[in-house]
Amino acid sequence: MDERQDAGEEDFAYLLVQLGFHVARQFSERLAPLDLEPRHAGLLFRLAANEGLSQQALGELIGLNPTRMVFLVDELEQRGLVERRRNTTDRRSYALYLTPQGRDVLRQVQASGSRHQDEIGASLTRAERVQLASLLRRLATEQGITEQSLPGFRPGLLDLGHALPDRRHRQGLPDRAGAGRFGPPGVHHQRP
Repeated sequence: MDERQDAGEEDFAYLLVQLGFHVARQFSERLAPLDLEPRHAGLLFRLAANEGLSQQALGELIGLNPTRMVFLVDELEQRGLVERRRNTTDRRSYALYLTPQGRDVLRQVQASGSRHQDEIGASLTRAERVQLASLLRRLATEQGITEQSLPGFRPGLLDLGHALPDRRHRQGLPDRAGAGRFGPPGVHHQRP
């Protein structure tokens, strides 16, 4: 076997790191006109799938420590994208919701993310894209990266089944808006 081919097979982790940084930088550049960073977009996307959760429960779900979660929600609330409402089941906490402006911005992020994905995968056939997504999903799962995790944060901080808003999760049904999806906000991959 050719030495370069052997080396290429062994170097896939480094290539994933290079590609990951490149794709993340491009995604950040796409968000800049919206005055957002990937962490903002990620929270908007996760919140859309889990509206009505408390700030603490959503933070646990996405693996974000309470201090960072407060700052992130504060930033989005100041921009008019997220609102805190008194939690009807626990008056000591607030439930989080997207505002109409937040929904509009999320649609823009999703459209931008879809265009970004199309550009990145332009050289792949549909079957190759499905295969790549399946392989990456398997690697992510093996590394403890959940579909709810925000990029750049240590996965697997907590068991979060209790944090989901309804019985759909406990029954093994997909969550509402974000079911079965990996990737940045706006890039929707259904599990095969």
